[in-house]
Parts: sequence; C-alpha cells; structure tokens
Amino acid sequence: MEIPLAIFYYAYLAFVLVFLIFTLFNVYHLIRFGYLTISNLIIVAFYIFGSIAILSISWRYIGTIDWQQSLPIMITFGATTPL
Repeated sequence: MEIPLAIFYYAYLAFVLVFLIFTLFNVYHLIRFGYLTISNLIIVAFYIFGSIAILSISWRYIGTIDWQQSLPIMITFGATTPL
C-alpha cells in the first residue's frame, strides 16, 4: 500500500492558501487600526518581505521533488520484489 507524494503537495498548497488569507487579514488590520507611524510601516514591510522570502525558498525546495513518486506505508513480508 502506498501514498502518493502529491497529497503532501496539495496539503502544502492548502497551508499556503490559509497563510495568505491570514496574512491579508493581519496586514489589513495593522494598516487600518494601527497607528500610522514609521515603526508600524517598517513592521508591515518586514512581515511582507519575510513572508515572501520564506515562501519563495520553500517553493524552490519543493520544486526539486518528483511528485509522481509514492511512499510505501506497509511493508509486505515475503514479497518477491526487493524494497
């Protein structure tokens, strides 16, 4: 029995979607209800650029994975094919 790696890719995309929704919600509230100071703008810019950096690094790393592979979750003893 095997699990395709594509399931983890779709889970990653779902996580990124949820992260982007929360990011839009947080940035909106920081700008709308926060004090309009230079420190608030620096924090918002740092958060956005940091998020973009983390997402681009993770996207680069997952781009090297062959998503057509599958993971065996149960080892069958006495099988004729080597593991």
